[in-house]
Amino acid sequence: MEKNNKGINGLIEQLAILSDEVGKVFPKSKSVVVYSLTDEDFNFVKTQVGNYDSSTKQFKIDISGIEFIFLKDELLNDVEDKT
Repeated sequence: MEKNNKGINGLIEQLAILSDEVGKVFPKSKSVVVYSLTDEDFNFVKTQVGNYDSSTKQFKIDISGIEFIFLKDELLNDVEDKT
């Protein structure tokens, strides 16, 4: 994820634009966007949204009814390895 110098306002603005467009695809259904992030990107997003819990490996935020779920890469890789 490219770092945005605008900080949280830039990140939230980008996610709001994305949520608006995602919501148009199936407007009567619930939409969820999942990001599997490197440690660096995960920590960047956590800091930008004010989540300072160092033990967190996943979290979600809701923007305009669209859930954005952020996972550390290791969580997704653990699921892939078990299949």
